[in-house]
Amino acid sequence: MALIVLILFSLPNSAASENLALVQMFQPDEASPLPYVFHMIATAENLNQALRSFVFYEYYYYGFPYFGLSAAVLLPLQWLGYITDIPLVMLILRQLISVLPMLAALMLLTYMHDGFHTYRSVLLFAFLLCVPAVVQNNLWWHPDGITFLFVVLTIFFLKRDNLRFGWNFLFAAATTGIATAIKLVGVYFFLAMGLTLILGLLLKKASWKKLIGMAAAFLLVMALALLIANPFLLSHWARTAYGYILHKQTFLLSEGYGVVYEKGLAAAWPLMRESYGEAVFLLVALGAAIWGAWRGPQRLLHGLILAWFLPITILLLSVTHFKFQYWIPVALPLFSSLIVLLPEKWILDKTTLKSGFVKATAKLAPILILLVVFIQAVLFVNQDGQIINASLHRADNNPRIQFYDQSLNALSPIPAGPLYVYYDYRLYVPETTGWTIQTTYDLLEYSYIQENNFDILLLLEQRIRDYLNPDVTGIDPDVFFRNQQFYHDADNETISGYHLVYRNDVGLVYVREDLYQNYFQK
Repeated sequence: MALIVLILFSLPNSAASENLALVQMFQPDEASPLPYVFHMIATAENLNQALRSFVFYEYYYYGFPYFGLSAAVLLPLQWLGYITDIPLVMLILRQLISVLPMLAALMLLTYMHDGFHTYRSVLLFAFLLCVPAVVQNNLWWHPDGITFLFVVLTIFFLKRDNLRFGWNFLFAAATTGIATAIKLVGVYFFLAMGLTLILGLLLKKASWKKLIGMAAAFLLVMALALLIANPFLLSHWARTAYGYILHKQTFLLSEGYGVVYEKGLAAAWPLMRESYGEAVFLLVALGAAIWGAWRGPQRLLHGLILAWFLPITILLLSVTHFKFQYWIPVALPLFSSLIVLLPEKWILDKTTLKSGFVKATAKLAPILILLVVFIQAVLFVNQDGQIINASLHRADNNPRIQFYDQSLNALSPIPAGPLYVYYDYRLYVPETTGWTIQTTYDLLEYSYIQENNFDILLLLEQRIRDYLNPDVTGIDPDVFFRNQQFYHDADNETISGYHLVYRNDVGLVYVREDLYQNYFQK
């Protein structure tokens, strides 16, 4: 099943990636770190320089395990001279860095529950594969698949340790450290680790002295694993850069990117429902985990899953805004608890319907709950088909791709020559002869435009609509006032120093006033 899934995803993962401009237009989170990965494996003068480039990759938003593995899988392409083949690069990164770790994590999660011993393993694995968040994550190059794998490994080692507080407990500390190195999520294992220590004390699995010692050892091993997984931390200047980025990311996650992002369950629910299912299904999954921890055959496993689920879920619904990938490491383990609803063998008592309403209801209730899960699975599969089909055909007759050709036609009066062009990053702007292109993920304001003195501005209509929305609030009121001033002028076709030469539903093309006077007024 895993092999079939890996092969199937190679189709959408090789589509619409002909060049870096297409990659950026469809998924900026893929395009931004890619040049840094190329730099990690670029030809170097000597071994020392090669190692420095590989370790100090300078894009510390995500940890070295993610970048190191990404660079490693691309190294053969560098040796063979295919590193400029962007479709092949993106296919390899998406398949080996996103899909493969996701499959490994889901297989391990399934194994922990059933050991591949019964039909339940097949059903659980198939169901987890159908979760739309899994499908979405399999369609891009991002660290969430690898992060999820180390999260599942941590749960696996804690379960395998079974409150003995031996080597498996320390292995869990190491995988926690690596998960922290990649994306900081490992720090939220504090409740699961605390649960094991408390259970160890209450069930008299170890003395309180040993438990204190093992807790200290856990933290020490976790810290060492974090340091080894992120070797750039040995450098003072790299630690400074890493600290700055962590601080910046924490602020962006808690507040938003330029504008305030709504937080809380009401704001998160539309995306949560789209990626993870209906409310009744989520309640069933949560109920299954609670039942498993209370009465199930693997109480420790379900208890660990709940202890891991709670901190990040509370964080996402109260402190930070919600994105589908943020909930993957906790939602999928929770969903795996649904296996407690399935008996190892189906035995239908012929007298069930004749044994009285109460007894019949008690026996039929699990079947009714499974019906809820089955209906959700059908909805998932239908949604998955739409997601994959959209990914396969995302470049077909795409208006943003067409806007590029329309822009070239509108700019045809300007003779070929060096032009400095700004473009909104969600527009399609490939390398163009004579153009030096630049974009930014920040909101625009006049100071940025005037400082760079662009010849041409290619602006996305949707971005203007988003930031002129009266319901949007800027994080910094003064800066946002300047942002809105620029976008207001852009919408009114009155950008100071520039003249509009083309506009449609997708975007706007502005030319600097002197160029307009020289080539459009003749």
